[in-house]
Amino acid sequence: MKNTKIYVSLLALGSSLALLSGCQIVKSLEKEINVVFMNEGAIVSNGTVTQFKNFKTPDLDKRFIPTDFKFLGWTPYSMEQLDLRDPAHFKTQYIGAGRMVHYMEALPHVDNSTVVYNALIMHKDDVPKEYHYAVVAWYDKEATSGITTAQIETLEDMTKAYLASQDVSQEDIDTVVFRGYSGNVGPSTGAILFDGDVDVMLGWGSVSNITTTGSIPVDQIEESDEDFKVDYNATVKTRALHRISPSEGGKVVYDYLDSEEVKRFFYPEGE
Repeated sequence: MKNTKIYVSLLALGSSLALLSGCQIVKSLEKEINVVFMNEGAIVSNGTVTQFKNFKTPDLDKRFIPTDFKFLGWTPYSMEQLDLRDPAHFKTQYIGAGRMVHYMEALPHVDNSTVVYNALIMHKDDVPKEYHYAVVAWYDKEATSGITTAQIETLEDMTKAYLASQDVSQEDIDTVVFRGYSGNVGPSTGAILFDGDVDVMLGWGSVSNITTTGSIPVDQIEESDEDFKVDYNATVKTRALHRISPSEGGKVVYDYLDSEEVKRFFYPEGE
C-alpha cells in the first residue's frame, strides 16, 4: 500500500510538471509580434500576430498609386533586397492586400518585437512576369457576357485536356491561366493592357467595342470571332473572341476556344 501511495504521488507530480511544461510552451508560443504597415512613412494599419492569431493586411488607397504603377502588397524587404530576377521567388517576398500575416512568416523579420511592412508599389513594366503558355481573359460581368465562374472552371479543364491531347507538355499546361476581369468595357480593357500578358479575350463585344469604348489598340488584334454565342438563362448573347498577342500558345488556345466543341458548350442549341 505504501508503494502504491508513492507511485500515485509521483504520477500526480509528473502530471503537474507536464501541465506546467505545457503551459510554459503555450506561453512561449503566444509571444506577440507587432506588425506595422507603412506607406511613405505613414502608418496605414497595425496589429499583432501570435502562433494562434493572424492579422489581415490592409489595402492601399488608390490616390497613393501613380499612373502606370501597381500596388502588389506589403513587404518587409527594401527594394534593394527584393529578387526581381525570378518571378516565383519574387512572389514569396511580399504579402498581398487582404491576406493574413502569419507568425512564422513574420518571425524572421522581427526587430525588437516588431516587423515593419512597407507598401510595394512598382511600375507595371518592372514587375517580374511569370511565364504562361497562354493567358485567357474572360469578361467577369455575368449580366453582360453571360459567362459564369462555374463555366470557366469547366472550360479550363476542357482546354487543358485538349492541350494534353495535342502533346503540349504538362509543364506548359500547368501555366495556362483563365483570369477574370470585371467592370465596364473601359476599365476592364485598361486592366488587361496594364497586366500586359493576356493572349486571348473571351466574352467582350466586337472589335469596335473594345477599341473605341475600350482601350485595346486596333493593331494589337491578331484575329477575332465576333459571333460567339452564349446561352444565358434562355437568352442568347452574342459576344466575341479576340486574340491580342502573337504568342504560339495563345494561338493554339484561341483555335480551341473557337472550335465547335467550345461553341456547343456555351450555346448547346447552336448549329
